[in-house]
Amino acid sequence: MKTTERQLRMIIREMLELDLEKGDIILTGRFKNKRTTVKEIGVDDLGQPTVNGMKALSFRIEKLMPKDKWSKKSQKEDEDENK
Repeated sequence: MKTTERQLRMIIREMLELDLEKGDIILTGRFKNKRTTVKEIGVDDLGQPTVNGMKALSFRIEKLMPKDKWSKKSQKEDEDENK
């Protein structure tokens, strides 16, 4: 069965679904330890997804990580919320 370009685009679109919204905290940088807030989600000139102007898979989404791996600031904010 031959896959059309439209069908292929739909398959790829489904695979790139991220649980990421504006205002979420992500960890960026060489060692994925710099805390950054998502300001914009877009697409670059090659059609690849970007977050804050950088390629989409060069960061970690903090809310999907175990809480002991969160940044110290986020851990403290979470403790203050739960009090």
